[in-house]
Amino acid sequence: MTVEHSQRRSGWPAVQAATRGSAPTDGLGAGHADSMFLTVQEVAELLRVSPATVRAWIAKGEGPPAMRFGKQIRYRPERVMEWVEQQEEGRG
Repeated sequence: MTVEHSQRRSGWPAVQAATRGSAPTDGLGAGHADSMFLTVQEVAELLRVSPATVRAWIAKGEGPPAMRFGKQIRYRPERVMEWVEQQEEGRG
């Protein structure tokens, strides 16, 4: 088992790095930093696939759950990690 497989979603270095240093400035409280969103490019880098693969998942309605803000597609880091865990467990 690799280090990546043995760590839970909160222990994934890329997710920690993505949410680190994003202290809220809008008065929403300390928990708000965890709700930072990832781009298609960042999800591709995190999962070590191409951005084209992530876009293909979007077109097919597959892959990690995404949200659309106008023309922008964003992902919650914790939902991406939940999706990865589902793939490992064969539920995906």
